[in-house]
Amino acid sequence: MLPWHYFALATVLTGSISSIVLRVLMKKEESDPILFTIVFQFILTGVVLIYALYKGFVFPPPAFLWPRLLISALLYAAGSLCNFYASKHLPAGESAILTAGGAVITIVLGIIFLGDNFDLVKVFGVISIITSIVVLYAKEKMKMNIGVWYAIGVTIFYSVAVVNDIIIIKSYNAISFVPVMCFLPGVILALAFPKKTLKVGKLLNPKALSHIGIFSIFYGASAITYYQALAAGATVSQLSPISRASIITTVLFAAMFLGERKQLERKLVSAVLVSIGVYLLG
Repeated sequence: MLPWHYFALATVLTGSISSIVLRVLMKKEESDPILFTIVFQFILTGVVLIYALYKGFVFPPPAFLWPRLLISALLYAAGSLCNFYASKHLPAGESAILTAGGAVITIVLGIIFLGDNFDLVKVFGVISIITSIVVLYAKEKMKMNIGVWYAIGVTIFYSVAVVNDIIIIKSYNAISFVPVMCFLPGVILALAFPKKTLKVGKLLNPKALSHIGIFSIFYGASAITYYQALAAGATVSQLSPISRASIITTVLFAAMFLGERKQLERKLVSAVLVSIGVYLLG
C-alpha cells in the first residue's frame, strides 16, 4: 500500500476539484439543484458502495440505530440540497470558506450533547474562523443574499449530522455507513419532490450524466482516499490539518479555472485563517 501522505494529498485535490466541478454545473441557468441533488446521491451511492463492498460492507445493525440513521439522512438531504443551491449562487472559493465555519457549530453541539471539552486552543480556533469571515467581507457589508443563506444552511445541517454520525459510528462500521448515508438522502429527496423525480429522464443523456458523474466520482474519491489514508497509518491528528488545505486549494483552483479572481488576496488570507481555525477545533 502507498504511504498515507499520497492518499491525504489525493483527498485535498479531489475535494477541491469536486467543488469546482459543482460550481461549473450549477452556474448554468438551466441547472436544477433539486434534480441534480437527487441524481447525485444515487450515483455517489454507487461510487462509494464499490469501495465498501471491497472492504467488507455490513448492513446497518438492528432497529435501535435506525432512528438515528433517518435523522442523519434527513439532515444530509437538506444539507446536500443547500450545497447545490449555494454553489449556484456563490463563487466556489467563497462557498468553501463559509461552509467550513460549520466546525464552530459542531464544536458547540459536541460540548452540549457529547460532553466534549472546550479549551483555550479551541477558543483560538473560533476566533480564527470569525476573523476569516471578517477578512472576507472587510471592505463591504456582508451581503446576505440567497447564496449566503444556503451556505449557512449547509453548515447547520451538516454540523448537526456529524454529531449524530459520531454516535452512530460507535455501533456501526464507518466504511459501510458512507454508502448507506448517500443512499437514504437520495430516497428522501426523491419522495419529497416526486415531480422533480419524474424529470430524471432529462439527465439521462451522455452529456448530463458525464458531468454529474464526474462530480460524484471526485466527491466520492475524496471520501474514499480519506479513509484509505487512515487505513495506511495516518492518524486523525495528522490527516485533519492536511485535509483542511482543500479550502485553500479550492480558492486557488476557482481563481485559475473559473476566473474567480475578485479580491483573491483577501480570499486567500480568509481561507488560511479558516483552515487554521478548523484545525484548532479538530
